[in-house]
Amino acid sequence: MAHAAPAIDPTQPPANLLPVVNAGEVQAPLVLQAILRGAQGSRAVIGGSTLRVGEEHAGARVLAIHAHSVLIERQGQQQLLRLAEPVLKPSR
Repeated sequence: MAHAAPAIDPTQPPANLLPVVNAGEVQAPLVLQAILRGAQGSRAVIGGSTLRVGEEHAGARVLAIHAHSVLIERQGQQQLLRLAEPVLKPSR
């Protein structure tokens, strides 16, 4: 009886185009979902977690919250997360 080769998922990119990830260094992309402003200051919603400056989520620490972006630090690297542009812009 012949053995069938393992099925290849046609929806996945070729293996040579996948990012190289070292063991223990898996980093899921962080998504800035919202910026909230209130009497107690600004908060950022990142990956479903509401965070203030100095708080951490998924190994990333919030450094600053701006009007349309949030500055984070993860593994010694700073990264700016931006809100997505709205699909529809309000008319005036």
